[in-house]
Formats: sequence, structure tokens, C-alpha cells
Amino acid sequence: MKDDTRNPAPASRKFPYHLALRATLRDTDGVGHVNNAVYLTWTEEARTAYALERCGLSSLSELDFILAAAQLDYRSPVELNEIVDLWCGPSRVGARSWEMRYEGRARGDGRLVFEARTVQVHYDYRERRSAPISAPWRRILEEDLIR
Repeated sequence: MKDDTRNPAPASRKFPYHLALRATLRDTDGVGHVNNAVYLTWTEEARTAYALERCGLSSLSELDFILAAAQLDYRSPVELNEIVDLWCGPSRVGARSWEMRYEGRARGDGRLVFEARTVQVHYDYRERRSAPISAPWRRILEEDLIR
């Protein structure tokens, strides 16, 4: 469940995109923490929302990239009903791929709960192969590049 962005937990650096998520009962495991697999879903939600918003798209079918790699570093457990402020932005832009960095912080106390990195490959679904990043998308990524 998304929450509004009032008073988000501040990120460690300037990120171009923010998404607030609440840990639901479905997200938790037998010991009451958010299950490790949920964090990948959260990064997917943020990455997808970022791309749709920045490109002015309205449908998932308009996205032209695939996930090629993911790395997550868990820093602190998240419990039921905690709101996590998820910050993200591109950190590298190549010819056919781009990297995204993520930082999740608990809204209540600002603690770092996870950091992540994903690599996306621009993809031509008709040809079923990678493709060069389009000029308009490249401009957006480079404009939003985090340092």
C-alpha cells in the first residue's frame, strides 16, 4: 500500500525518485519481519514507477527494458505496518544498459533498512535481443544520474 510523501525519512544523498511503501501482513515471514524476497519486489515497484513517470508512459507494455542483475544489502529488519521510504535513481548509463541504486529507510526513525543495485538492459521485445538505449530515455537517465 502506498502512503503519501509527507515527512519522508531523508536519504543519504540526493535521489531523483521517491516511493513510500507500507509493510503489509503478506510481506512478513514467520518471525514478523519483511521477507527477503519482498525487497526485490519493492525495487521493481520503484523502478517501474520511476520509468513510467519520467517517460510519461501509462502502460507497462510501453517499457522497453528487462532486469539483468540485482544485488541487495539488508541493513535492518522491517516489521509489519512500518512505512519504508524508498529512494532511487540511475547511477550509470551505458550503451545498452543502465544501473539503478536504491536506498530504503524506515519512516519512523530514519534507519537504513536496505540498499540495492539493479542493472537493466534496453530490450527489443520484437527482435528478442538487447538494443541501444533510446536517445530520449538516455537524456532522462543522464539528467537524473546520482553521484
